[in-house]
Amino acid sequence: MLEPSTNKVTFGKTVLSGFIWSGIERLSVQLVAFVLGIILARLLTPNEYGTIGLLIVFISFSQIFIDSGFSKALIQKQNPTALDISSVFVFNLLISSVCYLVLFFTAPLVADFYNIPNLTLLFRVLAVSLFFYALMAIPQTLFSLQMDFKTIAKLNILATALSGILAIYLAYQNYGEWALVWQTLCKTGLLAILFLIASNWTPQLKFSKQAFKSLFGFGSRLLVSSLLGSLVSNLAAVFIGKVINPAALGIYTRGTQFADMAYGTINTVYDSVLLPSLAKYKENLTFLVTQTSKIIKASSVLVFPFFCALAVGAKPLILILLTEKWAAAAPIMSIICVSRSITIMSGISINLLYTVGRSDLVLKQQYGKLAIRLILLVTALPFGIFYIAIADLVATIIHFFINTHYPGKIMKYGAFKQLKDMRATLVLTIATSLLVYLLMLFTNNSFLKLLILGISFPVFMISASYFLKLEGFTFIIANAKSFYEKK
Repeated sequence: MLEPSTNKVTFGKTVLSGFIWSGIERLSVQLVAFVLGIILARLLTPNEYGTIGLLIVFISFSQIFIDSGFSKALIQKQNPTALDISSVFVFNLLISSVCYLVLFFTAPLVADFYNIPNLTLLFRVLAVSLFFYALMAIPQTLFSLQMDFKTIAKLNILATALSGILAIYLAYQNYGEWALVWQTLCKTGLLAILFLIASNWTPQLKFSKQAFKSLFGFGSRLLVSSLLGSLVSNLAAVFIGKVINPAALGIYTRGTQFADMAYGTINTVYDSVLLPSLAKYKENLTFLVTQTSKIIKASSVLVFPFFCALAVGAKPLILILLTEKWAAAAPIMSIICVSRSITIMSGISINLLYTVGRSDLVLKQQYGKLAIRLILLVTALPFGIFYIAIADLVATIIHFFINTHYPGKIMKYGAFKQLKDMRATLVLTIATSLLVYLLMLFTNNSFLKLLILGISFPVFMISASYFLKLEGFTFIIANAKSFYEKK
């Protein structure tokens, strides 16, 4: 069985190493998924994508119940016992069974609600993936404790590629929504098998009430917090599918997909690396704030330029990759890219609260965030998906101030201090985005637009960052050199 690493290395090198390997893992997986997704988008219709998009919302909620915050609880504990691990495993299996039964019997109600008759069978088959998710949760957590993202990368790439190839074949054979259903089942099933084999961990059906209670104190609040967070994230999908139509949801989903793919990559890296790295120093608040400030400065140099470049190039990118039938997704993509960049930066504050064991405060924040998201969504819904995306952006900006409230109160590192750390990069990114956008107006050719974007944006940003000696930029360069020299 894998055990958490006890090697004492410097904080900077540990975090950087984790970011590099976790980044490689997520980037590789998403790159494979991106290519496969482009092919599938050309073969499937917005309506078919929208139908599966509805079901994924319910599957995502169920996955949160299965985990119930225990993965993070095991990581936060740092040195979980074998009994801790087996107790969580037994719990995962039991809850996955309960969730499947609930989804199985409510599937007809969901189909009636959205007036899509074939949704029942699709839902019941797709929900089988919950059992695979339960089986792979513990092995994946053990690899995260080891910060062995290299192995996670290999397994995820293999499963993503094989399941994607299967989905493309089925789409060519006109299986429609079923291509996406079997893609999900194949991927989760392969991952469950591969993680169990690679981890050398032997599942045991041992359960301890004491171990469960010790982890549940942290995990229970995280469970509710994650459920509310997922509800906040998926509210739009639930309402668009019902109030407008599945095709509109398909367009909206495609508009958010590029941004969410990048967001998922970066956010997973942060969640995987920050908590296990910072948890070792949870008793030293001064150190945590100092290091978090450096992380925010460095992150802003990477996050803001990347998402803004993606926002500027949304239309030509969609026209080239997805064809004209998805053109309506371009403005959605631009707005959501900006929104997701803010979400990533404010998420660092949430990890900071998890580090010091204050999942209760994260939960308190979620109530307010849900209310704000719901009010803005209901207000925007009658005006269409473009304004729903605008509502998402406004809600995300407000969420930033909510997420940073308690770090400001407890650690004296709130919204305005964090904004001050990001200010220089943010201003430079906005200026670069406007300049590159104006340059792109000189041609109507989508390929040329992307060429201009791909060359000018990084050249301007890197040159200006070097000339202005942005602290986040110099921090990345210095630590990257140190890391590779020691290698």
